[in-house]
Amino acid sequence: MATISDSLDAFLSDMTHRRKLRPNTLRAYRYDLQFAAVALPMPVEAIQIVDVEDWLSQDHCAVSTSNRRAASLGRFFIWAQRQGLCTSNPMLLREPSHTTRRLPNPIRSDQHRRQLDAAIQKTPQPYRLIFTILRETGMRANEVLGLNKGDVCLDGGREGLRIREAKNGHERTVILDSNATPRALRGLRQWMREQRTLPDHVPLFSSSRKSRVSYRALYHQWQQLCIKAELVDAQNTSLYTIHQLRHTRGTELIEQGHRMEIVQRILGHRDPRSTQGYADISDILVRNALTRT
Repeated sequence: MATISDSLDAFLSDMTHRRKLRPNTLRAYRYDLQFAAVALPMPVEAIQIVDVEDWLSQDHCAVSTSNRRAASLGRFFIWAQRQGLCTSNPMLLREPSHTTRRLPNPIRSDQHRRQLDAAIQKTPQPYRLIFTILRETGMRANEVLGLNKGDVCLDGGREGLRIREAKNGHERTVILDSNATPRALRGLRQWMREQRTLPDHVPLFSSSRKSRVSYRALYHQWQQLCIKAELVDAQNTSLYTIHQLRHTRGTELIEQGHRMEIVQRILGHRDPRSTQGYADISDILVRNALTRT
């Protein structure tokens, strides 16, 4: 009788060709189900909910990770039932664990924001433009690194960046504007002029080896940037993370008075509660409200 390990390649192949799932989603399924295959080596038909819960509880992972792995296993069992590998889906008996909602963690100091902005402008290309886009749009780092040349539109009134593999699986366009994203827009116009002879399918940002810029390389440049900005601790470790640029931009947008649904659209949040978190941590909004009373 077939096990998860025996069926994994067939499951992923079916998800690729029939369900048209994105590469990032398929990688997540493979990663989660490889863990499950080791912990649950018995035939698929023999797996019970107690076996799954024992595995998830013994792994001591974060609640969000546990829920994601359970969701991957649930999708696998739906497929397995259709293939006749099992007669029931034990995941239907599982209640998901509840996670504590974590608030965004922006760079709160105006002085530190100015120091970072100044250091970004002194960073060598292509990292200067990458960090500028992250700072002004609030995009995720992997979204920027995943851009191809053809994902950039600089036509008048239509300026934007096409995100094909967003975290939530929904393709979207990040709007660029001369007021909201002035440095990113100017930088992209210059960058695209320099890249005009390259085909649209090549990475927008490439390393010296002509391969796509990796997150590891971006992280190294971030450490160097923070050192130059004097935003490091006694061990020379940066005080802030790259992802905090996203949190900072989201907070700024809320404090500038943009409607919640607009900020949700800009940041690409599928769940409006994620956007609400930016309003929940904004001291400026509270002070302004108290001043008006």
